[in-house]
Amino acid sequence: MYNGKTNGGIRIAITVKDALQLPIMQTTKLVAGSKGIENKIKWVTIVEVLEDIERIQDGEFLITTGFNLLEDENRMEVFHNLLRLRPLSGVAIYTSFYMEKIPESFIALADKHHLPLIEIPTDINFSEITKVVLQHIVNKQTRLLEQSENIHHELSTMILNDQSLTEVTNRLAQLTDSEICIYNEFYEISYTSSNSSFQTTNRPSKIFFTTNQQEIDISKYLLCSLEKEAKEHIQLEDQVITIYPIIAKQSCFGWIVMVKATDQWQELDDIAIERAASIYAMEFLKVQAVEETQLRLQSNLLEDIFSKNYLNERFIIDQALKLNYDLTVNQTVFYITFLETKKVDIHLVDRLYLMVEHLLIQKSKAHMMQTKLQSIILLTNINGNTEDEQYNQAVQLAKELQGEWNYYFPNHKLLIGIGKFYDQVDQLGRSAKEAQYAAKLTNLIDAKKNITHYSDLGMYDLLLEMNQKGIDLSEIYKDNIYKLLAGEREIDLIETIDAYFKNSQSIQRTAEKLFIHRHTLRYRLNQIEQRTGLSLKSTDDLLKLQLGIMAYKLVNILNQNNT
Repeated sequence: MYNGKTNGGIRIAITVKDALQLPIMQTTKLVAGSKGIENKIKWVTIVEVLEDIERIQDGEFLITTGFNLLEDENRMEVFHNLLRLRPLSGVAIYTSFYMEKIPESFIALADKHHLPLIEIPTDINFSEITKVVLQHIVNKQTRLLEQSENIHHELSTMILNDQSLTEVTNRLAQLTDSEICIYNEFYEISYTSSNSSFQTTNRPSKIFFTTNQQEIDISKYLLCSLEKEAKEHIQLEDQVITIYPIIAKQSCFGWIVMVKATDQWQELDDIAIERAASIYAMEFLKVQAVEETQLRLQSNLLEDIFSKNYLNERFIIDQALKLNYDLTVNQTVFYITFLETKKVDIHLVDRLYLMVEHLLIQKSKAHMMQTKLQSIILLTNINGNTEDEQYNQAVQLAKELQGEWNYYFPNHKLLIGIGKFYDQVDQLGRSAKEAQYAAKLTNLIDAKKNITHYSDLGMYDLLLEMNQKGIDLSEIYKDNIYKLLAGEREIDLIETIDAYFKNSQSIQRTAEKLFIHRHTLRYRLNQIEQRTGLSLKSTDDLLKLQLGIMAYKLVNILNQNNT
């Protein structure tokens, strides 16, 4: 048995039609299955007794004498099942030894399943057929390997001579006489050959690929090729689309997509794009190395800015200018993390960084970033003549980042906090802290909200400043709502009064929010007044209650983050 494979798993084969044209096969006769004459022979197997047909594999060409077939009904049935197997490329039977004539049942099944059935006369030697067919496969393999090496060498030489990937893509298209498209990891076209005519349209969860006036959703094929780390073929009426992933260091950088007329396709095309994938991968790794260096420089600079680790402001501004970033304009900090941090690993954070970087480059928006264990800190400039305009621009950018991420990773929701805007370098560390607080305190504002600006926190800003100045916030709530916390509570009065304040002290809306009757709500509010000694009709007492509730909730969240 011979398994014709090149390095990388590409199988080399010849067709049954090619095999029948070999000199050694001139006296053989195709008795059935002529519609399968283009089946590919990937290896040859010689058997005397057929017992286990489950081991028959794709592309196998079977030669047999039919020993004891006609005398044994069980073996006849096994052979009938064999002829129904689609993986076989063809079957050849020696006649006159144990079978003077091929049975009509064999011929009928071979025709039905388009399986070439060949009659071999006894004057042809077993070993001669095997030798010649395998030699033909090996010769073809050698030629294809030589051609693929030439392609790989030529493309490598182009890269060594600093030619661009656009030029490499055009040359690959010329060498394979096809149209070539390179997708990046975000399913967007990065490079196309100059002869390409196809287009790509992104829709929610799908990527539609248009060629020759045919629209195909290739999303599943891209993902399937990535999962298998191997090629995928899409057979159209008159074209073949071949997809191959560009993978290096266990990361996917994109895909090579080749489009070619069906009647011109050959095995060399698969080998060519497999070899080309390594060329693209090396180039993308070089780009990645540059980006990692850039990120490290940005991260170190941001650390110095946020911690005010510099002698003078002019020096830090000049350092940022070397990284093509202007610190003299209005700035804000975004803190981007995940709703469920337990499911986060470093690879997911890397993907988040790449996505944010990609989107900001697309928008031509200057920025600097710093990656943390489970988050990303982004510094960028915000335009706008008023605070409202700046606020709206910042929130809109956060929504775009969130929408882009949800498109690719819908199961890993983001949480984004935004700091206030500052035009002074020494205030940027404050914006960074505000962004983190905005993200961490989102639930205090709205549990359903995933984007929070620091200005949305309202009076929590005052409490945070008090906490930073060393004031014990627990004293605030102990003085005002301690009796709501003491002892066993059958009813959560804290939740009740919090909902009351969040719904602008509306009895109707608060009752609906808590799913209770208005009379029940009034009873609970009376309980709160009795226990605290504060009146809900007094403006001063309302403020004490509200500050107490806010301080209590804030202390709990700050304590959780510190554990």
